[in-house]
Amino acid sequence: MTGVLRSAESADVATGQGRPRRAVVVWAVVGVLWLVVCGRALAGWVTSPEFSPAPVLGPDTLPGHSLVALRVLEVLSVTVLAICAWFLVVKPWRRGRLGLDAFLMLGGVFGFVADASLNLYTYLFAWNAHSVNLGVWGRWMPFHHPGAATRYAEALLWGLPMYVYFCAGLGYVGVRAAVALRRRFPHVSTASLLALLGVGDFVFDLVVENVIIRTTDAYAFARTQGGLTLWAGSQYQFPLYESVAVAFVSLAFTAVRLSAVDAPDGLSFIERGAEHLPRVLRLPARALAGVGFCAVVLVMLYHLPFNWLGITGDSMAHLPSYMLPG
Repeated sequence: MTGVLRSAESADVATGQGRPRRAVVVWAVVGVLWLVVCGRALAGWVTSPEFSPAPVLGPDTLPGHSLVALRVLEVLSVTVLAICAWFLVVKPWRRGRLGLDAFLMLGGVFGFVADASLNLYTYLFAWNAHSVNLGVWGRWMPFHHPGAATRYAEALLWGLPMYVYFCAGLGYVGVRAAVALRRRFPHVSTASLLALLGVGDFVFDLVVENVIIRTTDAYAFARTQGGLTLWAGSQYQFPLYESVAVAFVSLAFTAVRLSAVDAPDGLSFIERGAEHLPRVLRLPARALAGVGFCAVVLVMLYHLPFNWLGITGDSMAHLPSYMLPG
């Protein structure tokens, strides 16, 4: 009997069973590192003379209807952010069930800091200086090129909310859709579900972003790959890889939430091993894991591909002066 038990224990070790998996620690460490990056960038920005609204350059003027639409976008974005915070953070917290949705939303908020990486080397993503802003912290981001623009209007009221509702928000909706589809088609595979949801995310982003940029002039894609761009050369040129990247980001958030739905203990793959930590560390570790996961997903699936394709792009947008860096 002893020999049998030892053989079983050896098999457990060989397969990784019986050994605590602490993926949550790895993701939490990434989260801590990202918070250090965020802290350094934001501290440098806030304490510098560049912590002020970007200049609105002339001679072009923003049409009145576009300015109204821009303000509506800002109000709607803040409203959606507040709704997400209520349903994903406040209500679960009041019930004592603070979980993955709250951590992913927190990750989206800190993930917004990575937005300044869009123009690390050259001006690829153009901002409307009429947006509510206090400049940008790009100069203090890692790998920022000394010659890259640092005086443009990183939008605060619509930019940050987008990192919540295009990430944690779409992930939440994606899981709801996945659960519904599983009930309707019980034999469908997870891969097929994610592929279908990815197509939906692509179409959603393609429509929503084009409506925003054409009605509000909130932003534009200054330099893109012409062969992969709709309306190339115009102010409203739109690179298709933008929607592809957003779809992959949304799918990553859907996948991590789906892994929690499928797990017997309700923990996602980034939270594995939290139960082996001291009780006082479990919630902070899971929250930091959410921040680390968001940072990796956003940088690897969106910002790096966007920069790689953009800096070699050959399609230059014809931009009004109020969308140029100061």
